[in-house]
Amino acid sequence: MSDSAVLAVCAGRFLLPNAANVALVREALAQAPRCVVFVRRAHMAPSPANPFDADARASMLHDALSEDERLRTEFVPLRERWDEQRMLRDMGAVTAGQQRVAWVVAGQAPVDAEDLPTGWSLEQGAAGDGDAQAVAWLEQLYAAEDPERGLAALHQSLPGSAITFLRQWLATETFATVRDDWRQIAHEKRQWSVAPYPVVLVTVDAIVHAGGHVLLIRRGRSPGRGLWAIPGGFLEPREPVMLAALRELVEETGLPLSLREMKQRMKGMHVFDHPDRSQRGRIITHTYFFDLGDMAPPRVQGGDDAAAAQWVRVADLPALEAQLHDDHFHMLDVFLGIAAQPA
Repeated sequence: MSDSAVLAVCAGRFLLPNAANVALVREALAQAPRCVVFVRRAHMAPSPANPFDADARASMLHDALSEDERLRTEFVPLRERWDEQRMLRDMGAVTAGQQRVAWVVAGQAPVDAEDLPTGWSLEQGAAGDGDAQAVAWLEQLYAAEDPERGLAALHQSLPGSAITFLRQWLATETFATVRDDWRQIAHEKRQWSVAPYPVVLVTVDAIVHAGGHVLLIRRGRSPGRGLWAIPGGFLEPREPVMLAALRELVEETGLPLSLREMKQRMKGMHVFDHPDRSQRGRIITHTYFFDLGDMAPPRVQGGDDAAAAQWVRVADLPALEAQLHDDHFHMLDVFLGIAAQPA
């Protein structure tokens, strides 16, 4: 145990309590008397790459530790900010007051050592990327004609409590939904595989605010069918980006405002380009913010890819975080400040 660290931290999705994920926690516990395990991508809607909520993931990992290790370990859900510096600030807020913190990482560190808070150090763990291995196992279950038989292959690699959890999960609607999403995404990737270069896609989105409400849609197709989302879609080959955002907005919501008025109401634009922001691959989106002020929300109706369109109170958005598609909660937060506190 290190004489310098009074607290160790590690961060990851910790999808399954495989040997590498358990080893990372144990390496952190070797550095300090106590460890905080930050469970990333908390509060997000289930997806093929992140199908379990933070509590389930923490519970499986907790059960894989010894009794002494459990007593020394705290699990903290960590909202995905899609920004490593903001993630570090959120981690620092949880560990505030601890001046000697060892951050044990598997693989490449997500930040430079010079960006760490005073008193923090980066420690390279020997454990491999447990989440990458877990994703491969999950994809085997999605692809299997009989997922129960696929689960049998994991019995030697996971604790019994995790196998029990997975067996129950295979019988849920959530599994059926994320499997459908995975299969749709796999189909798209096969179609894109003929491209001579890695495919990078461009999309557009439109956030519209009116009278304390924001305009959202319900997705009508996989991936993310049934989830709340910001109106948007793919850029067409000869289309200006802002006009594409307005086209998608009208197609999906029928918002009855003129192009001229919407241009006047445009108050900001942000490019969201984190490589992992979308389940479907590398998608860079240009998001426009239109503020209609105190105007009563105009009547809307879902169309095109949207099963429904609805005005939602801004005050109600935090409660919908786990029902929003991909990184759309984060996108709304950038413009509306709905997630000011770490969680």
